[in-house]
Amino acid sequence: MSLNAPDIRELKAIVDWANLTQDVRELSLKFGDVELFISRDQQSSGSPSASTPASAAPAPAPAAPVVTAAPAAAPAAAPAPAAVSAPAAPSVAASELAADEVLIKAPMVGIFYASPKPGAPNFVSVGDSVTAESVLCIVEVMKLMSNIEAQVEGTVARILVENEQAVEFGQPLMVIKRHG
Repeated sequence: MSLNAPDIRELKAIVDWANLTQDVRELSLKFGDVELFISRDQQSSGSPSASTPASAAPAPAPAAPVVTAAPAAAPAAAPAPAAVSAPAAPSVAASELAADEVLIKAPMVGIFYASPKPGAPNFVSVGDSVTAESVLCIVEVMKLMSNIEAQVEGTVARILVENEQAVEFGQPLMVIKRHG
């Protein structure tokens, strides 16, 4: 069985997941010629430390995660790769919503898809009426597609993310104005 090289969006989804999961202190992933190492420790050598004992006490406060991705066969003298950074997410607070508006949030880290397949029309557009069962979008994680349903009856007031944008857990996706 042959495996395809990981897509940068898939790697970003893994990084986002690791950033949101407090239990993960270090993550090392090797896939073909791509190697990904994430550490919440203050120091980063670019690879997991073999001398760190498993029973070492965790740092008192989690540091900003350090993320590196490089070809596995890279020579030791190669410059360190740039850290992967998350795009700025639009900020919509509950206080910014009208009393009859509902915020639809991403239930997981993944990639937002506005349509069922490339070239197909979007599930919804601003101004469209939706029922509780209406599919608004898809969030994809590691080739698993999850339909995101409206859960309320109303009209799509705002779409806060772009098609094929990486989204984080709890990130606002859409605002729906309830009917009635």
